[in-house]
Amino acid sequence: MSSDVTPVRLLISPIISQATALKERVEKELPTHDGLKGATRMVTGAAQKAERIALSMQRPWSPHRLPVMFLLAALVGLLTFLYWQFFRVSTLSLALPDRDAALIRENLAADSRVNVNIVDVPGSREAAQLLSKGEVDLGFIQGGVPIPSQLLRLESPSSELVLYFVRDRITGPTQVKKVLTSVEGEGSHSVARAFFEAWGVPVTFVHTWKDVTASEQYVVPDDVDAVFVVKDPGDEKSLSGAQRLARGGFHLESPGLGARASRLDYLRAHTLPRGFLRVDPPLPPAAVETFAVKTYLVARHGLTPRLLTQAANVIDAHPRTIAEGSFHLSSGEASELFQGVDAFFSILVNIGLAFLALLGLDVFAYRKQFHELNSLVSIVAMLQSNKDVLGVPVGVRGENLLYLSLCSDMLSLISVISGYYTQENSSLLFNNLSEVVHQRCDSLKINIQLKLLHAMVEQ
Repeated sequence: MSSDVTPVRLLISPIISQATALKERVEKELPTHDGLKGATRMVTGAAQKAERIALSMQRPWSPHRLPVMFLLAALVGLLTFLYWQFFRVSTLSLALPDRDAALIRENLAADSRVNVNIVDVPGSREAAQLLSKGEVDLGFIQGGVPIPSQLLRLESPSSELVLYFVRDRITGPTQVKKVLTSVEGEGSHSVARAFFEAWGVPVTFVHTWKDVTASEQYVVPDDVDAVFVVKDPGDEKSLSGAQRLARGGFHLESPGLGARASRLDYLRAHTLPRGFLRVDPPLPPAAVETFAVKTYLVARHGLTPRLLTQAANVIDAHPRTIAEGSFHLSSGEASELFQGVDAFFSILVNIGLAFLALLGLDVFAYRKQFHELNSLVSIVAMLQSNKDVLGVPVGVRGENLLYLSLCSDMLSLISVISGYYTQENSSLLFNNLSEVVHQRCDSLKINIQLKLLHAMVEQ
């Protein structure tokens, strides 16, 4: 059996031709019946109007296309939102000082759950500047470096430690005149400046810590009284630098601030145990009280909630344990789950309601055309109501039979025009306007056919 059967489709041009022919026939055969002539002119006009509306519906922006276009756009938008928020794997750019946060770099390299592109920067100050400009998504910024208030931040669990070395000849902060530290304006320098301001000791800074860690031959100048840096204890360069200072006549000192430490909210008391920086011989030789300086993971303004969640994983990069892989649904998590499901289905329901509302608007736009067709059916019903074929003279009977036959033809044309509207706009199937016209035409045609049948029986 062939599958390429041409689909059945109504054409409006033959309907217009038949309506025009019917009008001409009435004008020729029943010229005295003005009511019937007017009805045939209205049927012809309705067919021509249906053709004009059908042509206008072929435009891409035709109103009858709005419901389907809206539904497709809403579903595409919903799927895009779900993909963007929950499934899309995006790369986060992370500004990270090239000489610090060694443990964080190792964790990021080992964790496949987080896709991060590291942008090397000289220090925390440059990271803060890039974040303010929106040129990177995330940045690790050490406490002491100003962070714009509008940026979201999360404290990192891996703090950096204050390493305060002084010459063996120095017995207190007031004797310190020159301090060696890291890059000017960066975290170490900012924290060192805050400490000496709290002590009320004016000092000058030299920024040659990089030389201490990079060169075995580098010798700290004799006029340098102290070294103050804030470093990641897991960085091998920092450990090497501390050991060189110990060999060069420096020892670790406790940078006590007393009550003034509460003014620096990024500080947390910390104890360096014996042998923390070197085991044998131990460095320090005894436990030293110092401070841990908080580091913050800062996100740029405008980062989406999904990316913020992914960003939080940056400082939580570790292999998943069996306990983390297990599934235990608490009452709070169950509540959040059901709320999410409820919100999702609410979105679908609202999309469906909006689709139905647009269908209703589309049907409302065609209500006038169907009211006109209904009015034509009523006119034909009124015109044929007094055309009896029983108990009338033979000449009148013949004229009435022709009259009723033409009325039946008009009803057929009206029904076809209604069907043509439904064919061109399938959304009209969701209402009963077309069905009402068909039913009224069929009922009235049956009534006319009964009259014609009675005339044949009497003959």
